[in-house]
Amino acid sequence: MGNAVKRDVRDRSAGNAHRSESYETLRQRHIQDMRARVPHALERLSWTAERLKVERNERLRQLVRFAKEHSVWHRTRLKNVDSDRITEDSIRDIPPMTKRDLMENFDAIATDPRVTLDICEAHLATLKSDAYLMDRYHVNASGGSSGRRGLAVFDWEAWTEFYLMFMRQLIHWRISSSGLRNRPIVGAAVAAQDPTHASGSLPVTFSDASTSVWHRFPVTLPLDEIVEGLNRVQPEAIVGYPSLVHQLAFAAQRGALQISPGLIVCSSEPLLPEIRAAVGEAWRAPILNNWASTEAGAMASSCGKGPGLHLSDDVLIVEAVDAQGRPVGLGNRSAKVLVTPLFNPSPLPVIRYEITDEITLLDEPCPCGSAHRLVADIEGRLDDMFEYPGRTSVHPHIFRSRLGKERYIVEYQVRQTARGADIDVHCNGPVELDRLRSALIDDLRRVGLPESEIAIALVGRIERPASGKLKRFVPLQS
Repeated sequence: MGNAVKRDVRDRSAGNAHRSESYETLRQRHIQDMRARVPHALERLSWTAERLKVERNERLRQLVRFAKEHSVWHRTRLKNVDSDRITEDSIRDIPPMTKRDLMENFDAIATDPRVTLDICEAHLATLKSDAYLMDRYHVNASGGSSGRRGLAVFDWEAWTEFYLMFMRQLIHWRISSSGLRNRPIVGAAVAAQDPTHASGSLPVTFSDASTSVWHRFPVTLPLDEIVEGLNRVQPEAIVGYPSLVHQLAFAAQRGALQISPGLIVCSSEPLLPEIRAAVGEAWRAPILNNWASTEAGAMASSCGKGPGLHLSDDVLIVEAVDAQGRPVGLGNRSAKVLVTPLFNPSPLPVIRYEITDEITLLDEPCPCGSAHRLVADIEGRLDDMFEYPGRTSVHPHIFRSRLGKERYIVEYQVRQTARGADIDVHCNGPVELDRLRSALIDDLRRVGLPESEIAIALVGRIERPASGKLKRFVPLQS
């Protein structure tokens, strides 16, 4: 991390006088950097608990020191924090940081004065495919489980770490499989293709034909087209949203999908027991689960050897807390999580960042022998899919992708109707509702829902239940 911090200071001193390189030149250099980091990323999976804690504390001190020196907002927030003595135990003295804090103080939080909210929003608004900002940064948008829109910015090294956090268990599976060790694997990604989402841009940045050939199927495609494409490419590994993997398993059971994957990787949604059961019936393949967020990367990944997911204890500090922010014990479900990404000090450091996911820390060791702490599969209900009887199923990403691109939509809620959806939007600036409505109707037509009815209403606030958690997608049966 120290090298990343030093390079940041050096680069910023040059101001805007940097020479832009072509995207492909940057991407190939990024791939080379990623390859060089793979051995160390895999090695850290076998570190002892003591070594992991030393690493976290060292990185935390570097992060706090850098944030106090280069972030106006953190300088005030952390003024009473001793960056030479802070540990993951004393970090609890720092107040939590929310998505509202991040978005309302974006420019003051940034450690690079060139990385402003306006610059990042303009970059996202023009994205047609994966692209670098200022030849080094990647910008992603997030709706998040809270329903509030946010942005995350990753530096060169952090973007590499994000990818390896997500992929290292798959890489380990590949090099441990004798038939795949010396040749590229054939994979299929059934997920977001929108470059404003990390799941849409990370695989493009690091697409490397020497190790893997990935065929990408947008989650917005009709299911029949996805099935046809998978039958054509015959993937050895599938990466996708659990809700889509669930549908693919059913397609395999009825004989429409005829593939034999050796590995299934799920992310971005709860992986429920019924999905595991359906996948197990369809294919004899291990299932790797990932828990990730736009702001903190891949927070936990399963190894396939035992239950639960391993926290990324080498690059994150993850605190499971109750509604009042107090630590919860092993075996108890948290109300939320406070996460400190140690791998992304610049340009947008977040410390004790609140994520409204519920997790349960497990006490038992994993059969794989890793000292990375275990959490149970993330709690949640698979009830976001919109089923239109006799017509089609619509994944929430159809709405999430379109609404998430709108800079001034702060929060939204989508409620399914018999022929489409009613959408409430809370905005802090102008939004062309007619244009947005027409775009959503076009999106739905492309996935098999012609002549849909979409109503969009501007609201001063979106009502929340007593838990405070906004349910962003409300199916008709709810």
